[in-house]
Amino acid sequence: MDTVTAYSKERELAGIWVDILNDSRAGQGGSSSAVPNSAAKVNSAAVDRRVQIDGLRTIAMIGVLYVHFCNPNPALEHVRVSLFFVVSGFLITHILTRAHASGSSINVLNFYIRRSLRLFPALLLALSLAAIINMQDIRDSILWHMTQLSNVYFALHKTWEPWVAAHLWSLNTVEQFYLLCPIAIFFLGRSAVTVFFIAVMVGSILLRVHAYDLGFDGWVSILFAYDPIAAGAILALLKDHREIQAVLRHPANIALSLLIIFSPLAFGSDFGETESYRLLIIYALVSIVSGAYVGFGGIARLLLDNGVVRLFSRISYGVYVYHFFVWWIVAGYFPTLYEKNWTTFFTMSALTIVVATLSWLFIEKHFDRMKHRFPVQKRFVEPACP
Repeated sequence: MDTVTAYSKERELAGIWVDILNDSRAGQGGSSSAVPNSAAKVNSAAVDRRVQIDGLRTIAMIGVLYVHFCNPNPALEHVRVSLFFVVSGFLITHILTRAHASGSSINVLNFYIRRSLRLFPALLLALSLAAIINMQDIRDSILWHMTQLSNVYFALHKTWEPWVAAHLWSLNTVEQFYLLCPIAIFFLGRSAVTVFFIAVMVGSILLRVHAYDLGFDGWVSILFAYDPIAAGAILALLKDHREIQAVLRHPANIALSLLIIFSPLAFGSDFGETESYRLLIIYALVSIVSGAYVGFGGIARLLLDNGVVRLFSRISYGVYVYHFFVWWIVAGYFPTLYEKNWTTFFTMSALTIVVATLSWLFIEKHFDRMKHRFPVQKRFVEPACP
């Protein structure tokens, strides 16, 4: 390859990443304030998300790849899933409550269509390809996965097979919550919505803790994992409550939250598996998300608000959906990659990121751009007096 051709190829590759970065900036709005501050002014352009919250989602994604490709039994196992759940619950409730409070006419059906346009292209592509080549005999259970009921399938059959779809349980949990969330927000009063989310949170905890007393087994835990999502939703409802947010965003509370999150490193990995720890990190992660919503300063800002985060926030969903399917295909040719270690982590993470990038550029982005045809809110304009 001559120098001119090589240079052209480099420019083409760079252009792909710039395209993704520009897409990820669209809708981000203004920058966050330097320090968490309950009185900070919310930039009206940043309606749907905050850059630092995307940073938290990127950290959760990295945690998933680390656990699945490198260390199957980390001390902080529950942090990655709980972080993903809290962020998801916060973001969807924040978006819906802003729409509801705007005085606009709300189209619930369009909300579901928009979610489908964002989530289904990558998911259905991955599952269709898996079914065509029958990865891990996935055809026997393909309808469960296609209809977002993987968690129900695994709980009923008491197995993680087919393992190529095992990671979909958490995605299904979030999507099942999303089915009820807009109905609750749009058709219940503010106080009733808060009570609803509290009931979901407390009910999930009680059903999980007392599963054996009620005649269930441990598998039921993946059916009652809505508590961190509901906690994120409650945070979104209370994000403008000055007294509560002053406590959550206080530097001392942020420091305490970090100590809670990393406590299994001091008390042992067994503590990280306890129900007590799972409940404690919900509070800790709610505090972290609250701070990220306004914006951290210092090292946290550098970690959560940078070009790499904006880049990966756009493809993080694809990375999550594709990573097991990509692993099955690649490790079929290179079986040593089934061994969980740092080599597998870096190799499979890189390959999954490439697949997710191509998926976004050539498939997902085009469906995502169709969402403007299905507005969730339409402002009512009062006709002029004759």
